[in-house]
Amino acid sequence: MFYPIIEDGDVFYFETDTQNKVSVEFSDLTNLFESIFPIFCVDIYRTQNSEHVNDLHGHKTRDTIVKIVKGFFDKYDCALVAFIDTSSDKKGRARNRLFQSWFNRFGKDDFLIEPKEIILSESESYSFLIIRKSYGNASVLIEAFDKFVKLANEPEDKT
Repeated sequence: MFYPIIEDGDVFYFETDTQNKVSVEFSDLTNLFESIFPIFCVDIYRTQNSEHVNDLHGHKTRDTIVKIVKGFFDKYDCALVAFIDTSSDKKGRARNRLFQSWFNRFGKDDFLIEPKEIILSESESYSFLIIRKSYGNASVLIEAFDKFVKLANEPEDKT
C-alpha cells in the first residue's frame, strides 16, 4: 500500500496518515562527477506535524519512498547517490541503518550499493552510490564516487 504521490519534475511529494509531509528530490550530479553516465542525488526531507510522530519507520512510508526511487531508476536509467546528513539532529547513523535495511530488502538482487562515510567539520554523514548490477561501466562510476568522497573528506585548507 502506498500514499498518493504528487510529482513536480524531479521532486515527489506525499503526506502520511499522521500529516507528516515527505519530499523525495532528485538532483543531477553528472557534471560534478565528470561522468558521461547520468548520476543523480536523492534527498529525502520530512516536515513533522506538531505531535512529532515519527512514521519514517512505517511500512507505508517506506514502500512509497522505495516506489519513487525505483520509478526514478526506471525512468532515467542512472546511478544514484544518497546522502544522509547528521548535522541537524544527530540521527544520521539510525537513518543510515534504516536506508541499508530498505536496500537489503528491496534492491540487493538488482543493484550494487557502495556505502561511504563523509566527515565534514566534525560532523559525520553517510553516502551511498547505487547502480544497477547490469551496468557495464560500474567500476568507472565507483571510481568517480570514491574520488568524490576522498575530496570531501580532505581537510579544508585554512590559509
